[in-house]
Amino acid sequence: GHIVAVTGDGVNDSPAIRKADIGIAMGIMGSEVSKNAADMILLDDNFASIVNGVEEGRLIFDNLKKSIAYTIQSNIPEITPFLAFILFFIPLPLTTFLILAIDLGTDMIPAISMAYELPEADIMMRPPRNPKVDRLVTSKMIHFSYGQIGIIQALAGFFTYMVVLNDYGYSPSTLPQRGNSEFWGKQPFFCKFNGGNYVNLAGEVNLELDPGINAPTVDYPFWFQGESGNLEFCGYALSNYESNEHYEVAEFDPYDSETYNGATNGKSLPTIESIQANEQMGYFEYIPWRGRTSAFWKDSFLYHDTTQTNSALNFGGSSATYFTGRPAGLWSLCAFNEGSLGEESSESSFHRGAMHPSFAEHSTPAHFSYGGCNTTEPIGSSKYHNALFCNGQSSEQNTECDKVTYANGDAENGEYNPMQAFYCKNHCGLRFPLGTDALYCDDNGNECGEKTEECNELCSGRCYQPRDLNDDMFGSPALNDDSNDYRQCVNIASSEVPFESLKHAQGAFFCSIVITQIAGLLVCKTRWLSLTSQGMKNNFMLCGIGSELILAAWLTYCSPINNGLGTRNLRLVHWFCAIPFAILIFCFDESRKSIMRATSPEKMDVSTGQITRQSGWLERNCAY
Repeated sequence: GHIVAVTGDGVNDSPAIRKADIGIAMGIMGSEVSKNAADMILLDDNFASIVNGVEEGRLIFDNLKKSIAYTIQSNIPEITPFLAFILFFIPLPLTTFLILAIDLGTDMIPAISMAYELPEADIMMRPPRNPKVDRLVTSKMIHFSYGQIGIIQALAGFFTYMVVLNDYGYSPSTLPQRGNSEFWGKQPFFCKFNGGNYVNLAGEVNLELDPGINAPTVDYPFWFQGESGNLEFCGYALSNYESNEHYEVAEFDPYDSETYNGATNGKSLPTIESIQANEQMGYFEYIPWRGRTSAFWKDSFLYHDTTQTNSALNFGGSSATYFTGRPAGLWSLCAFNEGSLGEESSESSFHRGAMHPSFAEHSTPAHFSYGGCNTTEPIGSSKYHNALFCNGQSSEQNTECDKVTYANGDAENGEYNPMQAFYCKNHCGLRFPLGTDALYCDDNGNECGEKTEECNELCSGRCYQPRDLNDDMFGSPALNDDSNDYRQCVNIASSEVPFESLKHAQGAFFCSIVITQIAGLLVCKTRWLSLTSQGMKNNFMLCGIGSELILAAWLTYCSPINNGLGTRNLRLVHWFCAIPFAILIFCFDESRKSIMRATSPEKMDVSTGQITRQSGWLERNCAY
């Protein structure tokens, strides 16, 4: 059970040197045979150097263990976001790019700094380790790094992630089953409101509309929870249309629905009817007021120019990927089938992340306020393979498509669908509030009121619904070309706010790992003694901590680096979310070491000076 060391310098000592646990040969007087058999060679033939060699070997072994224990801590907060995404289907809290940024960026210098760590005060007072049991990586190290520190770091990340999303209007209760990457940030988000009020862009509250009964309006699009409001449930409209056809990419023009040929390039998308099924049950489009008050908010979210590139919605991008996002218009089952829903397929259209409107099976199209369907058949929960795309272009006027885009089916006087595309002269802007007549201008561009023979020009900067436009003004394949004065615009706020909110939350999760990793680095400085006895004399480690914070801030705030990694400019307060967990890591580990020392009594042999320690339960199970 003892560790045996043998010294020698002759050929006859070689068998004993090789057999011993530690064979030591003399560097000056020793034979070549003894040197070849030895584990250690004393270059100065001084036995006192054995102590120095043992100390250096223990220091190297210690620092390797510490570096490994620190490095693998981040594995848990890196893998748990994907487990949560798979098990609970929440929006992905951490991307693979940010994981690489941690492993290949922020963790590199701190991990290397462990090589410069000074020996602990008790390093030569410990009994020799058992090489068959006490190896570099042990089950107790895995338990320490994964089961203790790693779990706390993961909790810090999820806490920060949920705080950020909640600050932008998406409470933790809205996240499960909403994480489909083809929906979050790409499709309109619907919620059932309990209390609260609708608010306009200026922050004025509408006290007449009840969010539990009434849908938001164009001029009051935001929901403000107030003191007692809350979200009962949130989801997406069912993606119940998927065409069997594929459009010809070379001929496809996103501004001319006649080139769609009913195709969605293999993607499932919601329809006017599935959206209306949501609204009939009190699920309305959700644009949080907290998102409006955020730093990333842009008023143009309410009137996005579809010629401008938008990676989340694929506006302005390749036509081959157009339907992987939210198209500038809506598919309608009733419009294609002249008032009928059409035939369902046998394939279920249920998607995780999309609301399954079982209530729609009990609601007849007669209950729809869009009035485009005139049959009494209930809308099904399976996919349909025939629909017409309605984006308000001139070829749709006075057709079934034109009817279903307005609330009461009256293309002349009805209210328009707030999710429908609209058109502006020269540049996109806010739409007219409901009930407001469109203003027209004379030949000189002066506003002159209602449309007459002398007052029939569209006003610059004004936005109009398709019913206000003539065939020769819009709807051609050349629409939105630089030579054309008219722009197709669409409200993407209910998609863009959750998209940006998630980017902030993912960046905050990344920063929380960096902060808790600093605490993990400090607790790995010692394996047995308190950090106070070791001190902070490792200047390379101090530089590593500073570089870790600077790199994290650079990746978070420096554009276009943060756009490439998917991070955003974090609020200062969101950096502090992980600090309590970092303090918890430090206090937890200091307490663990203190209890280990208190429950493992040491005894010194007066004659030899050797210290033996009777390992307590905590040391036997937790000392790595």
